[in-house]
Amino acid sequence: MLINDIVEYAARKHPGRTALRFEDEAITFAGLRDRVRRVANALPSIAAPGDRVAVLAGNRPEYVDLYYGVPAAGMALTLLNHRLHPSEIAALVDHAQATVLIVSAEHLAAMGGLREAMPTVKHLVALDGPDAAADLAYADLVAAAPATEPPRADEDSAAWLVYTSGTTGTPKGVPLSHRNLVTGVTSSAAQWEIPDETVFLFCFPLCHVGGYAVLVNHLRSGTVGIVRAYDNATFLRLVAEWKVTQTGLAPTMIAFLLDHPGIEDHDLGTLQAIGYGASAIPAEVLRRGMRVLGCDFYQGFGMTELGGNILYFGIAEHRRAAAGEEHLLAAAGRVMDLADIRIVDAAFQDVAPGEPGEMLVRCDQVTRGYWREPELTAAAFHDGWFRTGDVVRRDAEGMVYIVDRIKDMIITGGENVASREVEQVLYAHPAVADAAVYGAPDPRWGEAVHAAVVLRPGAAEPGEAAAGDIIAFARERLGGYKVPRRVEFVAELPRNVAGKVLKRDLRARHTAPEEVP
Repeated sequence: MLINDIVEYAARKHPGRTALRFEDEAITFAGLRDRVRRVANALPSIAAPGDRVAVLAGNRPEYVDLYYGVPAAGMALTLLNHRLHPSEIAALVDHAQATVLIVSAEHLAAMGGLREAMPTVKHLVALDGPDAAADLAYADLVAAAPATEPPRADEDSAAWLVYTSGTTGTPKGVPLSHRNLVTGVTSSAAQWEIPDETVFLFCFPLCHVGGYAVLVNHLRSGTVGIVRAYDNATFLRLVAEWKVTQTGLAPTMIAFLLDHPGIEDHDLGTLQAIGYGASAIPAEVLRRGMRVLGCDFYQGFGMTELGGNILYFGIAEHRRAAAGEEHLLAAAGRVMDLADIRIVDAAFQDVAPGEPGEMLVRCDQVTRGYWREPELTAAAFHDGWFRTGDVVRRDAEGMVYIVDRIKDMIITGGENVASREVEQVLYAHPAVADAAVYGAPDPRWGEAVHAAVVLRPGAAEPGEAAAGDIIAFARERLGGYKVPRRVEFVAELPRNVAGKVLKRDLRARHTAPEEVP
């Protein structure tokens, strides 16, 4: 099965049903199918099978056309993070060896001036009409192509080339084949609780692998609404206008949504469930969310290299957590039906039940390796199993708990500290809206536990007294070596497009921290 088959199947079953909503535009499944076909039939005039076709744009319907249409042409859609600096973007285009670069108007001048840094690009395509900086206009290219079914691609050919978020280092290119993506989409469609005629509001940037949620909902013939960029007011308005039944948000987004003035005055009666990822959700945020938003919650855990989620934490378990089983909120979920995991020690031996170890994954979702990085690829696999870099444990009922990223474990005075454990304690403080814990260099202990904290609106002014109160709060709940030695107050935490905290940015800002008594 190819990923463009998702649209083909939905168009045969529900041709008149709305597939995509964006601002005042509504596109049916039959209309989306024709748009995808035109893209697939247009591209061979400027590129060859196996080529990388890169796109640099914000959220818009054409992006979804490219999601399906580029792979349908037997080419790999290269997703570029528009929040990066133009020189960083050019470096990714060069690394991808893309032959076509499709660019929206706001980025065209900058990328046109960097053509020498992207020598493989043969065609710079303007997404918003003819432009002197481009070689041709996207609309002209696509309009000339027929809406007939294109020749079938190889399901093992690369469909998307997605660059990792770089939370722990330089972004790496991850080629995902049709088989990878279709497996991930099928697995999630089978596990997520998606009723017929779901209206899903997609709030993240489409340049992230999380965009596979668009495919999941289209596989279920659901309507997907997209926004240019997320903000609370737009979200609340569209839930009412489009009668949104499900959405996906990061826990931090949920917390700030709940603090939006007058939220209880908005009509959210159609909203049935919110899926979240990127991090665990604090218990109080879950309870407030269920009460104020009047909906259920579910969580998925995955990563770019896995082409989607491999763990699922469902609605029933969230209800249990809200009712008092708060330990469940530290879980990422159970292993999904089309995936297999092992939890191993440093010698790649399976650990005892309940013990922590690195999670390995094997399934058809897993990428075959990193783009043009044979050494990284070799290091990422062991005996056919992909090394996630996540330290996890599994309890008696099969729930998998993420202890920490291996690279985020803090070693202080020879003791291991899981940053996620400390963060969950800080989230319980009534004044803390957001928190990130990481290791900062320390001349005595090697690393010291350091916390960056965002205070809730109306909380006490940040300062030594407030920091001391948070540290004292943590000391009452954690072993002494786990307690933050310093708390820094920030307006917001650095995050990538998926909402994950960029701890490398926090670590880079600090040398040895001062000790707080």
